[in-house]
Amino acid sequence: MLLALAALLVVPAAAAIQSIPNSAASAYLAAQTSDETSVLLTLSATGEMPDSNGDPARGTTTGGSLLVQVTLSNQSGTTLDGLALRAPVPARAVVADSWFGEPGQLPALLEDGAAIWREIVLEEGERLGPFAYRLLPDLEAGADGAVIFREARVRPEVTWSYPDVGRAAATALRLNGLWGEHGLRRTLLPSGLTVFTRERPDTPTIALHMAVRAGSRDEDDDTSGGSHWLEHAHFLGTERRPGRFFDAEIGRIGGASNASTGWESTDYWYLVPAEYFDLALDVLADQMVNSTFPTEEFDRERQVVFEELKLRNDSPGTRAFDEFINLVFQVSPLRRHPAGTIESVQSIPIETILTHRDRHYFTGNMAVVASGGIQHDDAVADIERAFAGLPQGPQLDRPSVPEPVQTEPRYLEVETGSQVAEIRLGWSAPGDDHLDSLAMFFLDDILGDTGRRLSEEIRDRRALATSVGSSYFVFSDAGALMLSASTRADQEHEVIRLILEEVRRIRDGDVTEEDLQMSLRAAAGRRALSEETNLGQTGRANVEVSGTLDSSDEYLARLGSVTPGDVRRVAETYLDLANYTLVIVRS
Repeated sequence: MLLALAALLVVPAAAAIQSIPNSAASAYLAAQTSDETSVLLTLSATGEMPDSNGDPARGTTTGGSLLVQVTLSNQSGTTLDGLALRAPVPARAVVADSWFGEPGQLPALLEDGAAIWREIVLEEGERLGPFAYRLLPDLEAGADGAVIFREARVRPEVTWSYPDVGRAAATALRLNGLWGEHGLRRTLLPSGLTVFTRERPDTPTIALHMAVRAGSRDEDDDTSGGSHWLEHAHFLGTERRPGRFFDAEIGRIGGASNASTGWESTDYWYLVPAEYFDLALDVLADQMVNSTFPTEEFDRERQVVFEELKLRNDSPGTRAFDEFINLVFQVSPLRRHPAGTIESVQSIPIETILTHRDRHYFTGNMAVVASGGIQHDDAVADIERAFAGLPQGPQLDRPSVPEPVQTEPRYLEVETGSQVAEIRLGWSAPGDDHLDSLAMFFLDDILGDTGRRLSEEIRDRRALATSVGSSYFVFSDAGALMLSASTRADQEHEVIRLILEEVRRIRDGDVTEEDLQMSLRAAAGRRALSEETNLGQTGRANVEVSGTLDSSDEYLARLGSVTPGDVRRVAETYLDLANYTLVIVRS
């Protein structure tokens, strides 16, 4: 498998919670045995095209909209009467229209910052909805959808008066990542599983991707490297598909599959012809719910992991990268590499890995994305049924552990030869949760992909390196800027000097508004290209479980606030020319 850089059908509560070992599980179990299970709420929000549903007098006719929908399901065992559904309206947003069932029918009352439907009767076992309302930014108040919806959440609640007074509330539905993403829907199932669907009817394929909030940062000394090994083990078979049958079954219909483990998530994906969506979903759900993890095969998979680790060590460029990441992070849990080590994987008992799985593989820690020739409602219903057997629980909290600004030099030299030097030089940097990450994006792009300052000076003009570039690795709460070069060993000192000289230029203020605008255009283009395919569309799964998902509009709006002075300040703050991390692997 690849090693990456980067719910109305509900399991009975007691069975679902058995493998979730933290205090949040107790609260979750308590909620599942209260009124919360009498009425289950399925929530969704969909990015829509600009339309004329707004009020021209208020200036709310441009920029698109978000459609929020709520569906109720009566699990109480009796008819409930006198129901009221209250669905909040985010600050600085307005409701363009609302309805129950079909547009134009039974609009909501707009009171106290919410869309409200009253006097609902919900029969035993009935599923009722959607209750829908369309949100627009309040342009009269100067609101921008790319800004206000990124931070917005809605948490509808239901109350009823017969046969007893009761109340149920959903987990809050996040609205980020949808503005401007026309046709993208996020659905939050009552089980806690998040599902994204993207209707692309003109494409001949469907991509399916599940991400789990379980990466190397979630490991400890006893489980280091275990997430990667566990990823492999999910391909060892189920009762219905014994042995390594998954890849062969998908291969026979011309599809492709793979999985990867990173610092903040483990990911599984399938790409199949559109007519085989049901098969791909069945295979993925079978893996996630029913894997048997046969002990003998599980243990043999250690050797496969060992071979991957050896290959990483045998590649000077990969070895240099791995050593750099291990050295630049000193405090953050990101210092644990997803690959682990041969020693760590050798020492982990299989039982420990399966316990690690129990602690992370449950609904609130997972997200599924389906993109291609699908229809939202049908795909979500299919996904809900397929994953009904997943253990349920809330998303595990990850304490933020930002890596401090580097204040001392760190060096490592690895000698495997004397001809070529792989240079990796850089600093710890802010994570995605820090505003400075936006300016760091520009700094990286000016040195690397778009500005090409490093490659033009060191490779093109002076011919001192065969490759040179910049990479900003930004995780949820910490990051690292890595400047890299491949050169002759007798030229390494001059290359390092020139790398630092290009950094000095930025620290001295050699950044213009034109540089930023060029990077903005390039960022928009690269993002469009990366999401051109159905498989590219599904990459949002791992962002959903590991950090904050931005739509293209949201991300570009945030980048648009950065000034040349911000880039200079960030360079001066984080890129100390005397205190950096340097790894050289000679071969």
